[in-house]
Amino acid sequence: MTLQTHPASVDTETLDGAVLTPEQLAPLMEWARGRKLCDYKVSTRFFDFEAYGKPFTQAAILFEPETPLIVDGRKVVVIGSEGGSDNGRGFLKDNKGREGVGPYLARRGITFMTLCRLGRWNFFSDDELGSWDNVPLETRMPIFHRGQKGFWGSDQFVVTDYEAISSHTGSEQCRVAKPGSEFQKHLAALTPVTSMRGFETAMASLVDPTDKGTLLLYYGFSTGGTYLWALANRTPPDGILGYGTASLPVSQYAFRSAAGNYRSVYEQSMFRVRQRGLPDFTYFNTEVPEAERLAMWEEASKAPRFKNHEDTFMHFNIAAQTEALLRLWNDDFMPAEDREKGLVHLLTENLSLMFPGDRLGSVAVFELYGTKDEVLPPKSSRIAEGVMSSYCRKYSQAYLEGYHHSISADHVEAFGALWLRAIYDGYFNKTN
Repeated sequence: MTLQTHPASVDTETLDGAVLTPEQLAPLMEWARGRKLCDYKVSTRFFDFEAYGKPFTQAAILFEPETPLIVDGRKVVVIGSEGGSDNGRGFLKDNKGREGVGPYLARRGITFMTLCRLGRWNFFSDDELGSWDNVPLETRMPIFHRGQKGFWGSDQFVVTDYEAISSHTGSEQCRVAKPGSEFQKHLAALTPVTSMRGFETAMASLVDPTDKGTLLLYYGFSTGGTYLWALANRTPPDGILGYGTASLPVSQYAFRSAAGNYRSVYEQSMFRVRQRGLPDFTYFNTEVPEAERLAMWEEASKAPRFKNHEDTFMHFNIAAQTEALLRLWNDDFMPAEDREKGLVHLLTENLSLMFPGDRLGSVAVFELYGTKDEVLPPKSSRIAEGVMSSYCRKYSQAYLEGYHHSISADHVEAFGALWLRAIYDGYFNKTN
């Protein structure tokens, strides 16, 4: 398809399947630059809760515009979650120090709350964004709640070579919980449902999902998308925004299996921390000159640069997920109120989040991907669309020519302009 010269007349309803060139995007991006409405403020918030007998703290970064954008009588709110090595700080600024998607949206009147996945925030840091730069990369371990007394000691885990199969992007080593350790118990309690409880607790402080005066949208970058899709299974928004967004675990397994890779269901990924260092960072920045890339790495190193519980869920390691849940059930710290619901409830409540559910039937989806996306290329994203689209009220997918798996400022300007156009066009209205 060809975009109109006048971007205000772009019909986002007809974008499905389009490959948009930089030349086609330019007038729309220029239009979006003129939509700056106001200043904004940033704050960090923390929400304590318990799950399966263990304490957790959900961290959130909130971007609040001074003048909220009202479209068709509704305030626009976006709930987001971060990519694979981040803790949400990448939404504030990119690795070159330029404004990220949070400021981009907030300056245009959109309230944006990013929900850090559990374990990724460094509560021992004085930095307002939970920086990890004072912790050596090879010793970083999840911090599950702000009442934790210190980092996990070496008596809680063993270091192993990276032999897993969930990722090919350059992980360097794994730190695996020792059997019976407190670290293992805490990881066992961090089930997919636990992640959802953290998200829902934070979101409830900002918005009522049933409020008809709010246009509620979700966005997850990369693996953050897997968790926002899971949240939509439980608490449906009006719509899902996408750029470089991973889908639910069953979709990821579908496109891996289409390439002949059937192994991830068998991977022993539970109770480990997977270190993601410079080789992983380089994988996503191969076109950047080395000196510039190393300077960007300095900023990127402030993020956690590890994965823990996420692999088991998002890579559809369903055998490992089942084992982790049974180990939780067979341990002695689960509260009676959880145990009374029964083993089958524990399994189905958690494992069902790997699949699309009927509640997605009210959700409109506006997905965008770069044609040079390193982990979700067009072929893979189309397979995911085939798995997900029939469950949703509306599903559209388009591609940005030459763009990567990135939320750097130049990428934000491109996909952000399309998001803004879709919002103004009423794409997410249930009457459309």
